[in-house]
Formats: sequence, structure tokens, C-alpha cells
Amino acid sequence: MTAPRTTTSALALDDHAILAVYEVAPQLGDFVHAYWTLSVETPPARVRIIPDGQVDIVFDVDRAEAHVGGAPNAAFEVTHERPTHLLGATLLPGAAAAFLDVPAGSLTVDWQPLAAIIGPMANELEERVAGAPDLVARLATLETFLLSRLRRTDARVDRAVRAIEESDGRVGIERLGPACGASARNLSRLFHEWVGLPPKRFARIVRAQAALRRLADAAPRDLAALAAELGFSDHAHFTREVQALLGGAPSSLAETFKHRSDSFKR
Repeated sequence: MTAPRTTTSALALDDHAILAVYEVAPQLGDFVHAYWTLSVETPPARVRIIPDGQVDIVFDVDRAEAHVGGAPNAAFEVTHERPTHLLGATLLPGAAAAFLDVPAGSLTVDWQPLAAIIGPMANELEERVAGAPDLVARLATLETFLLSRLRRTDARVDRAVRAIEESDGRVGIERLGPACGASARNLSRLFHEWVGLPPKRFARIVRAQAALRRLADAAPRDLAALAAELGFSDHAHFTREVQALLGGAPSSLAETFKHRSDSFKR
């Protein structure tokens, strides 16, 4: 199975890290990007995390631990120094607070214990996931938990996120708030609560991700023409922005992703 969206979230930098992606139930499709697994049998293994505006609930199956990772605002790398088996659920931008009942802006990129966020029920969930006999049972346990926790999201944030994504990050942030039913100041506050990133930063990430998709999914592109298509001032601006947000030059990142179909999460 494959994820229903094309956002790229991570890159396995060597063959020791095996990533896989799994679809979610239709009832969760507007809230959860995908489930994913990471297996490292022969450490060390390096993974580059690429910002996507999303929040992760992550289970370390071997240690029976559950964590939450907030939305990163720039790329970084993780090295797994021990055999590792992770199971994760990636929550779409604006959905995290609906499941976790805390502002997305309070979540850190460094993993926090799920129990510190939702209380003792996390401990029971950790044991059930770790004790499940196979991946199908673990995914079913995780999905049942998410369905039981699902709450309403904020319609204003949903409209703003959709507008940013549909424009590939090129929407005018100053006009976005009023168009979505919020003042500019309120939109910033709402994004802190529901997305965990300022709207302008989120739009920059969406635009950089759009560039990467075009480069990775199509025939070789003229970078200057692509920069103009996505609203960058010039080729140099395009390269600097992608390098700053995604951790590599556009052409080298695209080439790497083309040759590593297992790339998704840490």
C-alpha cells in the first residue's frame, strides 16, 4: 500500500534503514497522512528528516515506548545506533491537536513521551502495540486508538492549509486570514495551536516540497524555469530556499529520491 499524498518526509541515507508506508482508514483520511514503519537490522543507519508541516506519533516497538514529534521547520539527520523497529502515524497539518488535545506549537521536534501528553492511557497503548503478534495487528491497534481520539479540527485552519497546499505555497499570507475567516493576527495564533508552525514558514515548506515533487516525479527540468513557475525571484533564490529548508541542493535531492522509493519517515 502507498500513502494517499505525495509529501516527502524523510530520506533513508543508506540501505540499513528500511522504510515502508501504509494507507489509513477512509474515516481518517482527512486527518492522517499515512502509517509508516522503519526497520534497522544492522546499525548504524542514517535518515534525513525533511520538514512537511506534519506531526508524528511514533512507537518504538522493541522498547514498548510511544512518543510524539512536532513539525520540524528545517531538515536534520538522525543516526540509529542500535537495531530499531518503529511504527508511526503522520498527522496532517492542522490535525494534531484534534488527537492530542494540546497545541501543536507546544510539541517539540525532539520526541516527547506520549504519556506526558495524553496521560496513562498511553502506557496501555504502548503495551498493546508492542505485544501485537504482527504488523497488521499493530496497525489495527493504532487505528482504533486514533479513531477513538478524533475530535473536530478548526475550519479556518483547514481552509488556510488547503489554500496554501493548493497554491504550492504561493498564496499571499497577508490576504489568507480574512479569506479564511480570521484576522492576520488570529491566523498566526491558530497556526501555532493547530499546525505548530507560523503560516509563512508553513507556506515556504509547502513550496519547497512542491519543487522537490516536480523534480523527482518528472523528466529533467530546467531549474530556472521551475523557479519562475513556483514564484521564486530567480534560480539562486530557489536553490538557497530548498537548501535551507530541505537540507540539499534541488537537483541532488531529486536524484536521491528517484533512486530510493522507500523514503518516508525516520
